[in-house]
Amino acid sequence: MLDPFTQKRLLKFLTDHRAKTGQLPTLKDFDQAGFSGEVIKEAIKRRVIEEFYVTLTSGTIVKGYKPGSPA
Repeated sequence: MLDPFTQKRLLKFLTDHRAKTGQLPTLKDFDQAGFSGEVIKEAIKRRVIEEFYVTLTSGTIVKGYKPGSPA
């Protein structure tokens, strides 16, 4: 479940990760930070975050996430 505290923590992690690495976080990054797949799915459903396909420097294509526009 995506409560207001978790939502704020998720967005802070997302912006901090992008500032530190210069890349959008992936599901693996969220998992390492302690966010479950259900939290990520709920955040996408509520448009708190948006999902994109990004190409890593290795050529691998993965889903990346950026802040969304809540409805």
